Amino acid sequence: MNIGEWISKRAIIAPDKPFLTEKNKTYNNRQFNRRVNQTAHALGNLGIIKGMRLALLMSNSSEFLEIFFACAKTGIITVPLNFRLAVPELLYIIRDSAPEILIYSSEFAGKVGEIKAAGLDIRHYYCLTNQDGQSDPAFSDYVEGFEPIEPLETMGVDLTDPLFIMYTSGTTGDPKGAVLTHSNILFGAIHSLLGYGIDRSYKSLIVAPLFHIGALAASVTPIVYAGGSLQVSSFHNASETLKTICREKINYMFAVPVMYQLMADVPEWKDADLSHVHFFISGGAPIPLPIIRKYQDEKGVRFVQGYALTETGRLTSLDLDDSISKAGSVGKEVFHVHLRIVDDHGGDIRTTEPGEILVQGPNVFAGYWHKEEATRSAFKDGWFCTGDMGRRDEDGFVYIVGRKVEMVISSGENIYPVEVERALQALPGIQEAAVVGIPDKKRGEVVGAFVILKKNMILSETDILGDLAGKIAHYKIPKRIYFVKDFPRSQSGKVLKRILKNELNNCKEDL
Repeated sequence: MNIGEWISKRAIIAPDKPFLTEKNKTYNNRQFNRRVNQTAHALGNLGIIKGMRLALLMSNSSEFLEIFFACAKTGIITVPLNFRLAVPELLYIIRDSAPEILIYSSEFAGKVGEIKAAGLDIRHYYCLTNQDGQSDPAFSDYVEGFEPIEPLETMGVDLTDPLFIMYTSGTTGDPKGAVLTHSNILFGAIHSLLGYGIDRSYKSLIVAPLFHIGALAASVTPIVYAGGSLQVSSFHNASETLKTICREKINYMFAVPVMYQLMADVPEWKDADLSHVHFFISGGAPIPLPIIRKYQDEKGVRFVQGYALTETGRLTSLDLDDSISKAGSVGKEVFHVHLRIVDDHGGDIRTTEPGEILVQGPNVFAGYWHKEEATRSAFKDGWFCTGDMGRRDEDGFVYIVGRKVEMVISSGENIYPVEVERALQALPGIQEAAVVGIPDKKRGEVVGAFVILKKNMILSETDILGDLAGKIAHYKIPKRIYFVKDFPRSQSGKVLKRILKNELNNCKEDL
């Protein structure tokens, strides 16, 4: 049974059970399945078939999930696009994945106009809904004319087929498309049911963006597999999100730590009744212990935490009972995952010393899209090399201590320094740049950049930040610029970023 057939099966088992609510529309299992089937037939009518790619530049909505599950039923490979990316970044991903069709929410029409101007070979552009002055047809109107019967193509799609391509930045700075199969997502759901006890009573609030692995693999697919229900929203306002949780009796939610902190800071927090919450999941970055304590002490809400990658989904879980006593740990590996910590020679470390984390399991991705060398480099003797450094304590709990790749994680978004360095060094007047993560109470980390100006150049922080606008995503733009005359370097000339990070506390603009 492929992932799309989960929707079909729910419609058979419990046709009248509520499935999804979004603002003023609600669908039960039967109704949602009919919409998915209509979407599948609509795509087939356009000649979009198994193995082709469909790109989505969309905010959270029922239609996003209708398209996703329609593709899953028929073998079309979904490419969720991060709408926070700048147009040049989106163009790279679109060229790499070569989708036949791009469906977008109206708020991104401006970006789509720029994408069209680049002359990409995309057969179909559809805006989700009709908008004044919109040249592309409305996908929602187009879908309505098709029959809601099950598509025949479903029988030709199995668990080994690709389900979606999720792009994540690589060590070279170029994004890489991680190919996740139906089987990968199935085992991610199984781990949620085994580890967390998720069942049909769960009602999940989707606030993390659906282009993110956390939303699809934590907020959506485990709940669908268990027979629960979904509330679709977006995190635009902490007060409104908290009100939604209370009003809709949400008992399960995945979000990044900054979202939880913002909710705890709003005036509505004091009187909010969260007694119906089973637990929340925090991901994307370590959640500060004060937030864990505030939720637990003031509202009786506990957190499940863990360690996950785009390429693997969840690898470890820190259970509710350990969330305080083992704060800082990402827990232990989930049921079907094998996890090793190895030294530089590939030997297992059996002490509390740190080493690189290697993993193996049915949730590990199939490889990077059209990047055979990158895929080969990511695996060693059948083990996926995460690039993350970790250690185990005496009780077997895993702690992440650093990264071989010097990635910055800000509010759950992965930012690779070389991407930002390239953008900086492309600006007139900048000779060299080095990017590091700066600790931030709300976001976990933010980007800080050390720059060396070209001779006789005078630039301010404001000048540089203004010039970066539109060239890289907003969340990748540095929050601080430090002007330096030179960098600390190794004998080979490599910039010693660990020294730069150590100097941050004492750093001045004229360092």
